[in-house]
Amino acid sequence: MFNIVMPVLIFLMLQYESFHTIFSAPESMEKRPKNCIRGKIPKVDAVRDLLSRIDPKEIEEIHAQTIDVLKRNRVFREGTIGGYVAAGIDGVELFSSTKKSCPDCLSRKNGTRKTEYFHRSVVCMTVGKSPHVIFGQEMLKPRDGSEKDEGELTGAKRLIRHLKKSHGHFADVIMADALYLNAPFINTLKECGLETVIRLKDERRLLFQDAESMFQRDKGRKRSFRKGKKSIEVWDLSGFEIDLTWTIS
Repeated sequence: MFNIVMPVLIFLMLQYESFHTIFSAPESMEKRPKNCIRGKIPKVDAVRDLLSRIDPKEIEEIHAQTIDVLKRNRVFREGTIGGYVAAGIDGVELFSSTKKSCPDCLSRKNGTRKTEYFHRSVVCMTVGKSPHVIFGQEMLKPRDGSEKDEGELTGAKRLIRHLKKSHGHFADVIMADALYLNAPFINTLKECGLETVIRLKDERRLLFQDAESMFQRDKGRKRSFRKGKKSIEVWDLSGFEIDLTWTIS
């Protein structure tokens, strides 16, 4: 069992593209981490058959123990970006069907007005330097909210609290897209001692317009540099006209 479960977990965490390539193709033998598979290499059918009979909770426990070992061995002691351990958080859809469903399925109407059942989760993983490690994922439930954004934010807050409780200070900075520019989510990060970088691209937002106005007046501290063919400007600003203060509940 170890010869199957442990390699599968490691390959998932390191984002190998194909189990079939890893377990079956001779040209892939050099790709397997040393000491990960001992003895005879299992066939893909054997891997699939065994995984179908494993309790997912057991895999979650193995994964949590692996994260603790990575922390204990200081794998990220130099950080992943600029000396900081940066982790991205985002929602991902895992499965959809108009025919199969379970009590935990989310549902929606597709283009033909048929009810479509699907599973979606929020995933948190390191970004920047390799290895890219998945810290954890939180499955979204129907009770999390009927709207996509509401459900994803609810799951994200639950995931951050779970990771903090299970692994302590697992990261320094959480990176997210504009959906996460949300007071309750940012409050959750602050409660857990985490900083955040959120990408804001909607020019209609008052915060964006306020920042643009300050850029034009040459406010704050500015640093410019080039990355390839791109010219990048970094601004350190304060004194926004809109209220950026959130009260931690």
